[in-house]
Amino acid sequence: MKNLLILIFCTLVLASCKPEPKKPIGKFGDLSALPENSMKRMITQATYIDYIFYDLPFSISQDDQPSIHSNLKLIALEQLGSIQEGCKPIGREFFHINGEIAYEAEIYFQEGCYGYVFFENNKPAYANKISPSGMKFYSNIIQQAAQIQNKALNGG
Repeated sequence: MKNLLILIFCTLVLASCKPEPKKPIGKFGDLSALPENSMKRMITQATYIDYIFYDLPFSISQDDQPSIHSNLKLIALEQLGSIQEGCKPIGREFFHINGEIAYEAEIYFQEGCYGYVFFENNKPAYANKISPSGMKFYSNIIQQAAQIQNKALNGG
């Protein structure tokens, strides 16, 4: 009888324990999209765009206005929202205005992690989704990198 009472007591205690609410697994969910006036400033004033990819065998620089404008269309105006905790950026993009870096963003492009995270004072400040044309652009970049790496491995 004593064991039965202990068993009932333990069952009641365990049943009354509420699991802690799950915290969202992700990062950047609290960052708003880059302000519209910043996007307009880049469209009207950007003079140079640089990409540095962390693990790809090349970088990209653009200094003509049609290329710069096409590049800016890769950034969706929508807020990114959260991305998975373990995501790592594939590179960093620098937006120059008259020789000065006016904006910079890390580029996330892997399953569950697609977006731009813009920095101010070396801290994440804004986060935007990648546009559909941006998804195609980065897919092509990664395919080109794979082809370059395959040629290098095969002596070509």
